[in-house]
Amino acid sequence: MTSTNGTTWSAVQRIPIDPVSSTVDHFIPGIAVDKTTSGSTARVAVAYYFYPDKSCTQATCQLNAGYISSSNGGATWGAATQLAGPMTMSWLPNTTQGRMVGDYISTSFAGGTAHPVFPVANAPTAGGSDCAIATPNCDQALYTPSSGLAAAGGAAVASDPVVFTASPRPGHSSFSHRR
Repeated sequence: MTSTNGTTWSAVQRIPIDPVSSTVDHFIPGIAVDKTTSGSTARVAVAYYFYPDKSCTQATCQLNAGYISSSNGGATWGAATQLAGPMTMSWLPNTTQGRMVGDYISTSFAGGTAHPVFPVANAPTAGGSDCAIATPNCDQALYTPSSGLAAAGGAAVASDPVVFTASPRPGHSSFSHRR
């Protein structure tokens, strides 16, 4: 979506990471726009998590971190890049609400390059192979690439439809919440 005044917005456009028919599930984005750019030359970068198979189970899910960018305001996108993973679910901290990677993902621009920051879970360091509540032996830290990532346009264009849409309700999420 784009806006020139923050009140009126263009139609939602999909970021073409994968075709809508793929089995990949993308979630928890960290989005940045280079403040030194605008309009058709705006550099946009998105870090995100994904499961290669959205039908995975607790035992089979493999969590990955990815990155995609555009150098022309989202008109075209470069190739998606895997930044980290795969991580197994037992490596993630187990909370009273289930396994959590954390929603601390973000992306910022500095010096003309994008700097995604995201948690990565590694195999537990001691006390078994499960990062459990009773035996906190988790090895999860924030990571960022050692140098900034370029925001590159490419040939990828989202010509297929946005899969999820919702009625705007100011102050309310479009997604349902568990209580």
